[in-house]
Amino acid sequence: MCTPDLFLGLLAILFPPLPVWVKTGLCSADSIINILLCVLGYLPGLIHAWYIISKFPESYEYEAVPQDGERAHVTYVFVQEPQPQARPQAQPKSASNSQPNYGATDNNNNHNASSSSAGPSDEGHAPPTYAEAVKGDHKIQTHD
Repeated sequence: MCTPDLFLGLLAILFPPLPVWVKTGLCSADSIINILLCVLGYLPGLIHAWYIISKFPESYEYEAVPQDGERAHVTYVFVQEPQPQARPQAQPKSASNSQPNYGATDNNNNHNASSSSAGPSDEGHAPPTYAEAVKGDHKIQTHD
């Protein structure tokens, strides 16, 4: 018996149906038999609970991890963050494009070969940090 079974055995002394419910389920035949035996007397219910605990022992069966051909060789990859680069200058808006460009899509009509590929057109630049995004935002909240 392992530690959980010993704990269930001690728990059976207090309330015999509880360990049976843990081992076999709430609405099983063993559960109903144990409840009937407890109604007949404490000792028959206790003996049945101990029998169920010993009949269904805790078993820890672990599957073996398959070994690869390299005999569990582990490869670590170190990834460096890219160095910050200078931000490109904003291009003047054309008169035909009256909607603001928030960077989600490329609404310009002058597509070149590098921007025709899938993905964002920010050329690998990281988005601004929170401090850069709220810089100069000095709003005052009032309780009007």
